Amino acid sequence: MTNIFNTKNENAKNKLEEEIKKQKEKQKELEKNPTEEPKNPLEKYKNIQTKDTLVKIDRYVFRVSQNIESISTTLNIGIKKIETIAHPIYQKIGGNEEIISFDARILITEISEYEGFKDLVKKAKPLKLAIISEPCKQILIQRLIESKKNWVLTQDRGVSYYCKELSIEGVIL
Repeated sequence: MTNIFNTKNENAKNKLEEEIKKQKEKQKELEKNPTEEPKNPLEKYKNIQTKDTLVKIDRYVFRVSQNIESISTTLNIGIKKIETIAHPIYQKIGGNEEIISFDARILITEISEYEGFKDLVKKAKPLKLAIISEPCKQILIQRLIESKKNWVLTQDRGVSYYCKELSIEGVIL
């Protein structure tokens, strides 16, 4: 171990000045060639259906992490009751109709992933539907209910919401 009080370090000032020059050159080089913004490493996996995925409508994925409590299906057989004097008659009209519905709670950090979903529903066209491990089907969404919940006051004294609830109901084609 060297004793810094007994040894002379005349080159220390020169070394420090050289180091400062190198740092300034590096800074100028970085300013000339700005680095790209870091890309989201999970972007390429965005459209892949994972074990967390419950429902996928077109390109929009609804996950377990979005507090989907249940997925309800209703099967309407298409039987019509006709009242007569003696006794009622039941008549089968048309085919069967299967309706699916679920609610999803989407946090504000994930809302950007669902931009355009409402416009897609407004087109009133059949959309591709994948549910858990069932084969792909088509859905015609009949009802979309949006509600904003958990309001908070932001730093700039504005009011914002913390999550959005979507209630989706549609006929399986």
